Amino acid sequence: MTYPPSWRVEAPECAASLMDEHPFAHFVTAHGELQSTRIPMLADLVDGAPARLRGHLNARNPQCEGLNGVDALVTFDGPASYVSPNWRIQATRAGTYDYEEVQVRGRVRVVDDIDWFRRLVDDLAGRIEPRHADIGDYPVWTTAMAPEGYVERLFPAICAFEVEITSVRVISKLHQSFPEADRRSVADHLSRSAQEQSRAVAAKIRATLD
Repeated sequence: MTYPPSWRVEAPECAASLMDEHPFAHFVTAHGELQSTRIPMLADLVDGAPARLRGHLNARNPQCEGLNGVDALVTFDGPASYVSPNWRIQATRAGTYDYEEVQVRGRVRVVDDIDWFRRLVDDLAGRIEPRHADIGDYPVWTTAMAPEGYVERLFPAICAFEVEITSVRVISKLHQSFPEADRRSVADHLSRSAQEQSRAVAAKIRATLD
């Protein structure tokens, strides 16, 4: 699909930020058949740009069979919200969705290295758990806190891998094709929503206007 130029964001730091904020990604491959699994994935940066992804699957997942060396599409979903025609100045065009997304393409390499897997689990916990600190005063979990032998017993049941990135595309559809008055009106309406994602989209629209 060809996206309008106004929807594309070329700055690599924007991709890195969205991937960091929304690590629960869609991991899609088409070897044998089209398959998709949602898993948390980490992006490793080189000079501020995403260079590779790290993740793991349950080894019983059919997507693991023949995974090494295949091409993959990984998508990271940013905030998204429905936009009603009623929220614009003139309700003459149909409703739509505004959203942000990162699309990553690359080549998969299966990693049979327990220390690599241990670092992955620790890095995932270290990145994600602090965002839930409001739930309780707990230390960030690490594999060192697991019972002796736990990781060794777990490792054969997973398929660890990395994706060497060949392309990154950021899509930011925030009502750019509409007049400023419509965009401000949409942002005002979304900011009053009980839906957290709708309020996040409102903030992003406003950021493009201010």
